[in-house]
Amino acid sequence: MKTFKEYISEEENKDEQEIHYPGGVYISVKLSEETEELVKEYQNKYLKGQDINEELHCTLIYSKKPHVDEIEPAEYTAVGTFKEFNLFGENKDTLVVEINSQDLLRRNEELVKEHKFISDFDEYKSHVTLSYGITDIDLNSLPPIEFAFKFQDETVEQLDINWGSDDDENYDDGDGTFVGKALKQMKNKSDKEKDEDEKSTQKD
Repeated sequence: MKTFKEYISEEENKDEQEIHYPGGVYISVKLSEETEELVKEYQNKYLKGQDINEELHCTLIYSKKPHVDEIEPAEYTAVGTFKEFNLFGENKDTLVVEINSQDLLRRNEELVKEHKFISDFDEYKSHVTLSYGITDIDLNSLPPIEFAFKFQDETVEQLDINWGSDDDENYDDGDGTFVGKALKQMKNKSDKEKDEDEKSTQKD
């Protein structure tokens, strides 16, 4: 049985440990060079005049839950085939191509199981975004994509907690929750680095 002193020590260590992803985790995988070129050819041919997405990738994880441990990107090759075109987003104006891929589905399930990620979406749908703010388009008029999709080079990043917000006033860094502690820790670290930079400048 743990003593009260041991318990307190463990809790203090938890509070002091570095949180690698205070704002949540975003994991994606890039298209192979060959597939990227084919997708760009398709965009230029059938989506003229639209706001083309040039950052082609497939999202694997979008989790707003702060994550303590650093995650190493895995090395693998995934393949998939065209499923259908769809419109995502609140305004249904983001054109995506949904993809059938057991490789991507399996990788998503592995990551969720291993790291206990939490998603805003009920179901994982592997897709590649083709265009934003889509206007005047009939999805049925778009020819199906016949080439195979190949993916490689997984990337792990921190979610931008202030994305889409003019300021960070909505983020309470002192509410005592895990999220609050994470945000406070990140802010304190940023303030500390800023102070050190100012001191260094004054010395120079």
